[in-house]
Amino acid sequence: MNTISRLPTPAPDRWFRPLAIAVASLLVTSIVSVGGVKNEDPTSGNVAAGAGESSSDTTLPVETTTTLAGDAAGGTAGAPGAAGKASGGPKTTAATGAPGRIDPSQIPDFGLKTQGVTDKEVKVGYSYNVAACGDAGTLEAMLGSATTGDPKKALDAFTRHINESGGIGGRTLKIDVVDDGGGGCPEKNMAAAIKMADQDKVFLAIPGLHVESDYIISKKVPVFGGRDDPASLAKAGPNGIMLTEAIEPTLEKWSAFGKYYLDSGAHTPCLIHPESGVSGDWNNHEKIMVAKFAKYGMSFKDIVVYQDDVSTAQQQATTAAARLKAKGCDQVYFMAINPIALVFFTQAATQNQWFPKWTFTSYMALADTELAGRLMDQRQWENAVGLSTRVPAGQHKFEGNCKRIYQKYYGNDDQADSAYTQIVCAQLLSVAEIMRRAVARTGVLTGNSVMIGADAVRNDFFYDATVPLRWSMPGPNGPFKTKAFSHYTVVDWSSGQSKYLFPEFPNYWEVMGPGKANAQDLRQFFK
Repeated sequence: MNTISRLPTPAPDRWFRPLAIAVASLLVTSIVSVGGVKNEDPTSGNVAAGAGESSSDTTLPVETTTTLAGDAAGGTAGAPGAAGKASGGPKTTAATGAPGRIDPSQIPDFGLKTQGVTDKEVKVGYSYNVAACGDAGTLEAMLGSATTGDPKKALDAFTRHINESGGIGGRTLKIDVVDDGGGGCPEKNMAAAIKMADQDKVFLAIPGLHVESDYIISKKVPVFGGRDDPASLAKAGPNGIMLTEAIEPTLEKWSAFGKYYLDSGAHTPCLIHPESGVSGDWNNHEKIMVAKFAKYGMSFKDIVVYQDDVSTAQQQATTAAARLKAKGCDQVYFMAINPIALVFFTQAATQNQWFPKWTFTSYMALADTELAGRLMDQRQWENAVGLSTRVPAGQHKFEGNCKRIYQKYYGNDDQADSAYTQIVCAQLLSVAEIMRRAVARTGVLTGNSVMIGADAVRNDFFYDATVPLRWSMPGPNGPFKTKAFSHYTVVDWSSGQSKYLFPEFPNYWEVMGPGKANAQDLRQFFK
């Protein structure tokens, strides 16, 4: 029988978002998509059902668009496909499946407003905990600048790169930075959303908190981020595009991985996740995970919910480790928005002489990078295996792109591989590419044409060494694919080499089947 341990709740003023190193990365794992829809593969005409989004496409269309991805590609995105007018949604070319050029008058009405853009400039809002309210400063001091990075420098580097490589259809990209206070200063949260949407009137927003994205989406301003639960996705429609998949398909993939790779049914798995709060509705995520696990004939022996409080983090982790060890848990599914809590939990596990198998997905931002792996207790993390959207060294034409761009402006300081560098790179390069393609496809930059720009990114754009990005916004009535990642491969940590290994490469899965079935070789897209 499953039991749930709710660890002690701190005073309300101690609530915070646990990863100060990626305060702006909340969007990476809490972004809006549309639940319970079907997605059409434009090359085959097949329709594949998905849980939240398509998770069973077997054919990936080859695109022919010139992309923005830093020094390796550079330049302004070209117009993908052949010219053609849309009827209910963007046309695609017969030869490649690439979305074709459409007349501005035929842009579907996605219900989004246009503001913050002229023929010379486009203003994008970006919020994070600028003043390091609450415990954010403590974590930053603990982890060091090489780990956390500097958001101001990262934003400056990637904004300058975008503008020096053509801007947005000839427009200068201007970043409007707003302090949202994070979880440490909740009184700033809504004020930040209002400032971006109503006062500064940004064209598009990259908010750092759910409460902001909820408000900005309600104001019909394009948002790179948002919630990821099925009910919220159905309500938001196409607005709220981002990288990482929604929670439901992610947990479907993870559960299948547990069944067919980790053999969790023959072990004693337990689940750890944070409390519900500014980082998401984790109680609901827990219910989805338990249901997905049960679908594959498995159950958790115990479920631990930890409180987001750095002052009690070590105590909580020690209590949880002792409890799970006593329960006989030999596999730990760690579900969170980021890996910082794992630093405390892996340390506590070693102190308790408990060495389970740790597992995660790249939904937990940065968990699958060497940056995070090196923060863990190495005796514990030698037993870590998870799902990643990354590509191993030497296999991808855009490998190291984020680092190269940062170093172009800030030389060899210690922050080229930092969390903020990685997060801001992914956010700004992707947003810039979407806006550039909007102009390339329609000749205009409007709230609605941004959706057309996202629709044009189908397996032919990379900000760094990852699997292909693919969005799909065929028309105002969908079906939509508002999250870019769909494919994962297996990574396990090598403490001796201080890096993740890719034991199944070049195989990637949307959902793993029996005997590791349904694998796809994606290397054609990396070269």
